[in-house]
Amino acid sequence: MNKHLIVVICMSMLALSTAALSHSDMRVISSGGSITEVIYALDKQDLVVAADSTSHYPRGATALPKLGYFRQLSTEGVLSFHPTHLIGAQATGPETLFPELKAAGVEVSILGEQRDLAGLKQLISQVGEIVHAPVKAKELIEQIDNRVSQLKKQAQGLKPITALFILSDSERGLTVAGANTVPQALFNDAGITNAAQQMRDYKVMDNESILAANPDIIFVASHRIRSDQEVQSLCQHPAIKVTTAGQICKPVVMESSSALGLSPRYPEALEHIIKKVQAFHARG
Repeated sequence: MNKHLIVVICMSMLALSTAALSHSDMRVISSGGSITEVIYALDKQDLVVAADSTSHYPRGATALPKLGYFRQLSTEGVLSFHPTHLIGAQATGPETLFPELKAAGVEVSILGEQRDLAGLKQLISQVGEIVHAPVKAKELIEQIDNRVSQLKKQAQGLKPITALFILSDSERGLTVAGANTVPQALFNDAGITNAAQQMRDYKVMDNESILAANPDIIFVASHRIRSDQEVQSLCQHPAIKVTTAGQICKPVVMESSSALGLSPRYPEALEHIIKKVQAFHARG
């Protein structure tokens, strides 16, 4: 059967079926690990019928049917789960997906992503409204706010320190977290200077800039380091090995989804960073 015809038929059937659904019959496609994690934190996971391939936390999310990478979802794949809603992170795509889903009667909500604590709270509030859990969302925001405030007080007495967050490396160089990233927000709340703060987003940082910044401590996404050999390899990077952090060679591994995305685990990530900075100072 013609692929276009299949899409049209799926759209027509879904439009008819969703017209009679109540709020309690929501069938949600979650697109983006942060979105999925927030839905679970709001105890609304029973609404989720499928998610994208980046949705692997909490553990229950790993059992969800996966639709592929959230930037490259297919209309047929989404509609095969007969959803009433798609809740997606900002980069969800492709663009052709949205009009096709809306034509099929699916309510599409693509949520903006301000990459800091304020953005996380906004995301939780927005998702809470969509899944009819505004009270739970407010409670979660208050819990996160209170814990972050406590942790920021703990960090106030720490001596100034410069850190670098490494996302990945390649032949082009080290890709690091600059301004407008979750690591930058975490560093700000921990009172740390980001060695890459003059850059924006996640970009390759040249060796000369790394040497000039001379980070005291390095944080690395968990998907980048999985063995002691990879730790040693990173410490021998031409730019890293002559920095203070490289000579100490104790990079701090951060769980990727909580350190790079807007996660309700933001306080846990912040606490991890503060403890590692305290340990750095304790070494003298």
